[in-house]
Amino acid sequence: MTGVEVPLLPGERVDRLGQTNLRIIQHPKRYAYAVDAVLLAAFARPEPGTRVVDLCSGNGAVALFLLARMGGEIDAVEISPELADMARRSAKLNGLEGRLHVYTGDVREVFRVLGAGRYDYLTCNPPYLPPHALPDNPFRALTHHEVALSFDAAAQAAARLLKERGRAAFVHRAERLTTVLAALRAARLEPKRLRLVHARAESPAELFLVEAKKGAGEGLTVLPPLVLLDDRGRTHPEMRRIYERLEMER
Repeated sequence: MTGVEVPLLPGERVDRLGQTNLRIIQHPKRYAYAVDAVLLAAFARPEPGTRVVDLCSGNGAVALFLLARMGGEIDAVEISPELADMARRSAKLNGLEGRLHVYTGDVREVFRVLGAGRYDYLTCNPPYLPPHALPDNPFRALTHHEVALSFDAAAQAAARLLKERGRAAFVHRAERLTTVLAALRAARLEPKRLRLVHARAESPAELFLVEAKKGAGEGLTVLPPLVLLDDRGRTHPEMRRIYERLEMER
């Protein structure tokens, strides 16, 4: 950790970022990262020294996890000015202003600023829920519901930012699996790795992680399921390793 301190706004707090040495600014009533951010960062496989961008970045958790694991630099895009500001201040808190570059804007249009076909790897934790039955909290509506970004649009935006043969990793709800795979293929992002996530071994999948490759041919590897809790309700051994190393078994 650095000795740098940054101002906090009302309702904000500073948390340790998982089991890393980094800290992150959170606001429980607006946005705080959850296990899906940890899983996406652990599932993603950018090569060292390549260009990486994180879409729907929220308060920057996925980008910070990736920086903790692999170093280098990452661009992050978030539509909410308030959440983007939290991410920037978290970068400053950790002395990472020169490595985490946060852009405020619509991911569908950010290629005009960042450039098309520029990135080798992309991560995205998009809104999961349809744009109805919205919560009163505008931050939760924006980050959890497809009010500003459908998955079709997210896939097209990812394809526009990636180089040919570049890869993108997403996390989403299991019930949306067929919709997500169809949208990826429509955007010329061919699904190559898929992993279902279960709360317990005997329960239906709740989430999935998918990595797609731009312009690739057909051929999907379905990885063993990831289980979060053992039969006693304790953290599963693989999940403990993920929390410790920010990596998944290949």
